[in-house]
Amino acid sequence: MNNNILIPVSIMVAGAFIALAVFFTGGGVQGLPAQGDHDFANNGSGAASSIRAVSDTDHIFGNPDAKVSVIEFSDYECPFCARLHPTLERVVRESEGEVNWVYRHFPLTQIHPNAEGAAIAAECVARLSGNDAFWNYSSTLLNNQRSLRTNFFIEEAVALGIDEASFTICLADGNVASEVAEDFNEAINAGGRGTPFSVIVSANGGFFPFSGALPYEQLKPLVDQALAN
Repeated sequence: MNNNILIPVSIMVAGAFIALAVFFTGGGVQGLPAQGDHDFANNGSGAASSIRAVSDTDHIFGNPDAKVSVIEFSDYECPFCARLHPTLERVVRESEGEVNWVYRHFPLTQIHPNAEGAAIAAECVARLSGNDAFWNYSSTLLNNQRSLRTNFFIEEAVALGIDEASFTICLADGNVASEVAEDFNEAINAGGRGTPFSVIVSANGGFFPFSGALPYEQLKPLVDQALAN
């Protein structure tokens, strides 16, 4: 190809990849509505209402019977997901049992090639060692995003006391991959277009979706509003 053509074509391709990355990673903070009260009761008719109810099959941080749930669809390779993680943990801990945090998978394999493998690995940890181990493992993955490879998944699982052979078998289990895919499809159907994509479920069952890594100062009032409904 002529060099005079090759250079602008390369620029166009690079631009397309950048646009795709911004679209799918959420670009930091998106989806925050205008300031003021937010009527959670009227949001149940939107796409977010297609999200399945929280149950004991979910990965739940905090009180399983809390009044309000924050359901996060997340990607272990997404930097904005790593940023939101401690914010959600703080909100739950400060709520004194009134708010819980539910983790579901949304691996964006188009831009994060190791995210799906990390999600499968986390599911295997949950299967083999329970809910607390899942949350510990999730924190490790988010804090080591550049290390997300199969060897790392195995090493960290073994460090939690999980049998290596059992874990390796689980990684190859198609049923686990299917569960991750179900979460992904649920996020898409609910309107998720980037990570993290979260939905606050209020005390009266209303829904309030938002995208991006909202800072504590913006997320806390939304949760307080959900508790008031």
